[in-house]
Amino acid sequence: MTTLAQTPENNAKVKALLIIEKTVGKIYWNGSHTEDSLQKCLAALNLNTGNSGWYNPVSVRIIGVKGYFLVNQDGSLFCESRIIKQDENSYLIEDLSMEGWNKFESLCEGFLS
Repeated sequence: MTTLAQTPENNAKVKALLIIEKTVGKIYWNGSHTEDSLQKCLAALNLNTGNSGWYNPVSVRIIGVKGYFLVNQDGSLFCESRIIKQDENSYLIEDLSMEGWNKFESLCEGFLS
């Protein structure tokens, strides 16, 4: 599957990301790894997932949230990291900090209960 699945879990993840972005977003994201293309960043992120090594990763943009997010092979959203386009040939991978991840999980649990 190469599109973002419409599931309660993905909906909760998107809502949580929107809240994090609108409140104190930047403090929850950090990173210094750069690549010269979006596809290389997606390949790097794919190494941190349970996806097949043969999976050709795709990205999705979420309106209201900065960056691109990886769509997993099963259609779920990989939200632990995002990719920021810095200029034409520079893409930055940012990861949620521990504090950001805790806030994110708390928000998701609230949306799913």
